[in-house]
Amino acid sequence: MNPLRVVCAVMLASSFAFVPSPAPAQAASPPIGHWATSPPSEELYVNPSGCAFYYQGRPRVQGRCSWNPSSRGGILTITYPMPLEPGKVRYNIVWINRTTISVFGDIFHKR
Repeated sequence: MNPLRVVCAVMLASSFAFVPSPAPAQAASPPIGHWATSPPSEELYVNPSGCAFYYQGRPRVQGRCSWNPSSRGGILTITYPMPLEPGKVRYNIVWINRTTISVFGDIFHKR
């Protein structure tokens, strides 16, 4: 085998080892804080000690929460007590900007 071909093959193979891969998508942070629609008929409270969703001033769901991030938002799961086993509600959240999120298409602003 020609030594020049061997050198070229080795250089070509090693060049693929240094090709940068695309950067992974950065995970979105949880929407910590108090969020509400305008007018405030729906409210969402998210903090490390728990979460709550209110509709027309009344709590609908309250409990522990977890966050499963994506690149633009994530799924907020609120686990609440039930008589036999815990119930779960999942909210699809998309960040619009630092003070605005979309929850199942409804626009919420940070309070």
